[in-house]
Amino acid sequence: MSNFMPEDDGFISKSALKREHHGIRALGEELIGLGDRQLKRLNLEESVRDAVIEGRRLKHGALQRHLRHLANLLTDIDHTAIRDALAAMREPHRVDVRLLHEVERWRDALLAGDDGCMAEIQTRCPGIDMTQLRSLTAEARTDKATGRSPKYARQLFSFLRLARQASVAAVAAQDQ
Repeated sequence: MSNFMPEDDGFISKSALKREHHGIRALGEELIGLGDRQLKRLNLEESVRDAVIEGRRLKHGALQRHLRHLANLLTDIDHTAIRDALAAMREPHRVDVRLLHEVERWRDALLAGDDGCMAEIQTRCPGIDMTQLRSLTAEARTDKATGRSPKYARQLFSFLRLARQASVAAVAAQDQ
C-alpha cells in the first residue's frame, strides 16, 4: 500500500469527468427536443444551434454519434448559462402548475364541505366576489349530491382560477 496522496492541484477524477460529460450530453438531448421559438430565445452560438437543428432529423446510432459531437461543442462554451436560461424558460410553467394545484385544492375542499378554506381564498384573492363563490359552491355541492354532471364544479374551478390569476397579476403589477 502506498502513502501517495495526490495534491489538490486541480485533479478531477475520471468518474467526475464522465458524470459531467453525461450531464452535458443530457443538455444536448434537451436542446434537440426544444421548439424553434425556444431555441431562438437561448441565443446559442451558430455552430451549436446548427448542430441542434441537425440532431432533430437524425435517428438511432447517428443520433447517438451526433449527441457526442454536440456534447463536445457544448463543453467549449459556457453550458451553465444555457442551463440557467432553460431553467428560466421553465419557471413560468411551474408557477402556473402550482397555482392550478392550489385552485384544485380549494375547489375540492369547498365541494367536501370545508367552508374554512373560504377565508384562505378571500385572503389570497382579495377582490373575489364572495357571494358568487358561495352560490357556485352551493350549486356544485348540489350537483355532486344528486349525481348530475359537474357543470357547477367546472364553473367554480374557472371562477377560482380567474380570481387567483387576477390576484397574482395585481401583485406583479405592484412589484413593478
